[in-house]
Amino acid sequence: MPNMRNFASILFLAFIAIPGFVIADDIQDINQLFRKGDLNGAQTRVNQYLAKNPKDAQARFLKGLILADQNKTTEAIQVFTALTDDYPELPEPYNNLAVLYAAQGKYDAAKNALEMAIRTHPSYATAHENLGDLYAKMATIAYDKALQLDSGNKTAQTKLSLIKDMMSGGQERRPVMTASAKSETRTATAVTTQPPMTKSDTKPASKTAAAPASDKDDVIMAIQSWAKAWSAKDVDGYLGHYAPDFSPSSMSRSEWASQRRERILAPKNISVSANDIQIVKSTGNRATVRFKQAYESDRMKSTSGKTMELGLIDGKWLILRESGR
Repeated sequence: MPNMRNFASILFLAFIAIPGFVIADDIQDINQLFRKGDLNGAQTRVNQYLAKNPKDAQARFLKGLILADQNKTTEAIQVFTALTDDYPELPEPYNNLAVLYAAQGKYDAAKNALEMAIRTHPSYATAHENLGDLYAKMATIAYDKALQLDSGNKTAQTKLSLIKDMMSGGQERRPVMTASAKSETRTATAVTTQPPMTKSDTKPASKTAAAPASDKDDVIMAIQSWAKAWSAKDVDGYLGHYAPDFSPSSMSRSEWASQRRERILAPKNISVSANDIQIVKSTGNRATVRFKQAYESDRMKSTSGKTMELGLIDGKWLILRESGR
């Protein structure tokens, strides 16, 4: 595993290179202090900035990097955990949590964090690579244990050697997880992400007629209406686009609604649009859509992918599930 200094530096370099984000001068100044190794100065400045801007996601993320670089792992974990609570659809905080957990030898916690990163963003290559490295590390531990119990186990010795060679290019070293700070911290996608549905009680697929074109138009109109209500900060109208049985995975429906209300009303202005809407699957009363969500407020600007499953309930298309991509 990389030491905390290398870990945080890698994260930092990726963080400041994110395109499409307007970074405040204060954040840039904190970045400069961090790059120069003035961790105490950077920490003082970021704390001062967060005292005035407590919800600034970029500053919070940067604080996590500073704490990690100071080897304040427990505090860094608290910062990144809070980010996963506030932005559960973002894979990067989960990835960084995994790196910190792995550095502590908490491999199960690291694996769970990486699986969450991949669940929220299946195409996030860093998390996939890190998960592979983590499995390799866990395998070396298992094979080492096997050899402790049976030093003559040639099969375990061969497998252990193969893993070490694979991970080090012939030089014996521990697998290293890649840390990434491509933290696209976007208030835009702060909606609680639903994990992919697991298959249960699966039945053979029946021949179901695709939804007619008029229904597809209604689905698209429902998505656009949802974005319009969000843009207008019409919280009741926004929440009204969700089905009665819409159930966030990490909190109760009432807690989720309260959280959404707070986040929608907090910015002075919001603009949300759903672009390139594609209906990837449809039946008579169900539709799965994907689109690009563009969000802009006085606090943040971002573009992200979104997948939604909608159901026709009492003549109205309502959101059953949603996830970020």
